[in-house]
Amino acid sequence: MIDHNNQEEYRDPMNYDLEFGGETDKYEFFLGLAKQHPGHVLELACGTGLVALFLAERGIPITGVDIVEPMLAYARVKAKDLRVDFIEADARTFESNQRFSMIFLTGNAFQAFLSDEDQHALLQTVYNLLEPGGIFAFEMRNPDGTDLSDEEEEHWGTFVDVDGVTVNVSGNQTYDAGNQIMHWTTIRDWGHRQTTSRIACRFTDVQTLQQLLEKQGFAVESQYANWDQTPFRPSSPMVISVCKKG
Repeated sequence: MIDHNNQEEYRDPMNYDLEFGGETDKYEFFLGLAKQHPGHVLELACGTGLVALFLAERGIPITGVDIVEPMLAYARVKAKDLRVDFIEADARTFESNQRFSMIFLTGNAFQAFLSDEDQHALLQTVYNLLEPGGIFAFEMRNPDGTDLSDEEEEHWGTFVDVDGVTVNVSGNQTYDAGNQIMHWTTIRDWGHRQTTSRIACRFTDVQTLQQLLEKQGFAVESQYANWDQTPFRPSSPMVISVCKKG
């Protein structure tokens, strides 16, 4: 389905944090869930630990798992003396003797699991590692609330990098409707240099998602349109699902 490893967006951890960090409303959402379900928390596809470290700083026992070692290496540097473990592993096959009160993914990481087999393997991992009655939470873009049309390169925004340089970000998108996969190419322009990265994300419709979760043994307890817990509507651009292990 893709001709790359889907990890090109994660080659520059420090600048990744500067471009995508600071989503405190999201961090508070997961902190609130963790406090409601006391115990050890697991974040899959944790990246540089933006959320995991926010929780750890506030006393939540947490483990982070990711497949991209440079992101984890930077997470460990940032962790300093915090009680948090970062483990390099594939979320589809990760095993542990620890059982968790809550497991979550964010950054739309659920969409990185591109096939039915990948989705089932991820959900099986989550189910196996959750305590009875444990909570699974994640978000994804809602295909019914997203423009999936092909688009030529356009300006997406800017961020200030580690050296104080303003980086212009642009990109294009191409949608493979047959496989429900969006292909994005992102171009970052420093003025004196450019980088290009590719990423593919699967768009699962909400009804299919519900069936997937129920088949795996999860009950969907809540679905929100954003981090302030506005109820989800069919046209909402994002759907945040909070599920309970049956």
